[in-house]
Amino acid sequence: MLRCLLFASALLGAEEIRLRPDLPFNEELYDPGDNNPHKKHPHEKWVRKVTSPVLEIYPVNNGNGTAVIVAPGGGFTILAIEHEGRDVARWLNQRGVTAFVLRYRVGLENGTPNPMDRVASQKAAIEDGLLAVKTVRQRAAEWRVKPDRIGIMGFSAGGYLTIGAATQYEAASRPDFAMPIYAVAPAYKVPADAPPLFVAVAIDDNERMTTTATALTDNWKKAKLPVELHVFADGGHGFGMNRKGKACDAWTEILERWMQRRGLLSN
Repeated sequence: MLRCLLFASALLGAEEIRLRPDLPFNEELYDPGDNNPHKKHPHEKWVRKVTSPVLEIYPVNNGNGTAVIVAPGGGFTILAIEHEGRDVARWLNQRGVTAFVLRYRVGLENGTPNPMDRVASQKAAIEDGLLAVKTVRQRAAEWRVKPDRIGIMGFSAGGYLTIGAATQYEAASRPDFAMPIYAVAPAYKVPADAPPLFVAVAIDDNERMTTTATALTDNWKKAKLPVELHVFADGGHGFGMNRKGKACDAWTEILERWMQRRGLLSN
């Protein structure tokens, strides 16, 4: 069994495990700036320069057995850890779901004058997503979740991770359901046993995100696999759990009904 380091983080208020204790640990909290439209309060911090993946654990007393790993977005350079991570975890907890926020590797450097290695960061993100699923399944009894009810959700770059995890898995790392939200996609082939998908995007988002969403739907349909797509009239990119007074605000209610229909919110 994978050995993980467990420790309490007073700073973040959640228990954490390091998924790759073999990697040197580094990450940095930073202020995204008051002009960032997704920043909700003056003291909010996001995360960057992550070199070793970490799972934040959000357990539920008397939960329903479902677990969801949440991967925030941030263009593979940062993690919008609040409205695409911890706020999502709290929303899931309120519905009886045990949640795990994944601080996956971002901002990896290659030592050149332009140090950001996007390809390496993308590859590492998928690896970290698969390892997160495998770890939660291995420790399902400890966290009181069902090993066949482990899902993954990601936003933007975290959606890239989610699609990668939903198509590049082995048996131990296969998510039981996946939820890419305004995602970009790696190159992929749809496995015969690929998990059910819930896909959401706003039509006024970047075309890369809208075409990713419709292509996922087409490809899952061709494979005769369950998929549900929601394209909202407005909301742009990066809405996450932030309410904008736009059509995208409905996405969490629609997701909750999808989870109910799939039996993910019942004991």
